[in-house]
Amino acid sequence: MKNLCFALAATATFTLATGAIAGTVNANNPNGDAFSNPTAVNLGQSIGTSGWYYNNVRAGGSAGVDGTYARSGNGSLHFSGPANAKADVEFLPNGVPVAGDYYSSSSLGAFSSFMGMSYEWYRNSVSGTDARQMPALRVLIDRDGNLATTNDRGGLVFERVYNEGADQSAAPVNAWTSETIGKSTFVWNFGLNLGGTTSINDTPYAYDDTLAEWQAFMPNAIIIGFSAGIGSGWSGTFNGAVDNIAWNIGGVTTTTNFETQAVVAAVPEPETLSLLAAALVGLGLTTRRRRR
Repeated sequence: MKNLCFALAATATFTLATGAIAGTVNANNPNGDAFSNPTAVNLGQSIGTSGWYYNNVRAGGSAGVDGTYARSGNGSLHFSGPANAKADVEFLPNGVPVAGDYYSSSSLGAFSSFMGMSYEWYRNSVSGTDARQMPALRVLIDRDGNLATTNDRGGLVFERVYNEGADQSAAPVNAWTSETIGKSTFVWNFGLNLGGTTSINDTPYAYDDTLAEWQAFMPNAIIIGFSAGIGSGWSGTFNGAVDNIAWNIGGVTTTTNFETQAVVAAVPEPETLSLLAAALVGLGLTTRRRRR
């Protein structure tokens, strides 16, 4: 799994009061990137020295910062691939290469201090995978808080479909959609020395466990990264994007915007970042629970 370094080496970084940090990450190439891999073995590539990586790319998947679906400036994270392809972009503190992929070797802080995360995503209507699928957002975790042991690493995954009750409507297409994940949002696990998806509450269903329930279940856990991406079993093609990934740890919201190098990158306005910080903190104070 992954870890993340808090040294966001960005083109432009600034602090808003004491509660928000904004950064811009540029593509490796002036006109944008398209990191792809046709083999079945995961491969990765660093995005400059930003702490972000194209990662877990396999089976024809592609990830890159380019201008195909520009958002908040001239670029965004573009994902594409055929059925069963995989492609992620991850923030890993002090990421180290292992067999072509990248892994975290540091912590961002206690999982108990995690208030929430948010992002914007786009699905093109040409995508042929299940109509409910869209790029996922994940928080990467070391369950026991000990970086020397790695068999308990994994993550919690947000997908829109599991937060829609019985309705489970098709994901919007050809438009940017904003998502905010808070304490009462349903997230499912991979890894964490728990096997696949695991139910930790009083229902047998593995997709109705809230972020707050996971924090109570793993009191010693630490955050080792964040990840956005597509694939891993998807039954059809996908083409879309992600931008403006943010998270709040200990009351500090960090937001990253992705741009090409063709023009000076645009950073979200201070007012927008302040509203985002307030939204994440507000969600952290909500403890709504739903059952299926």
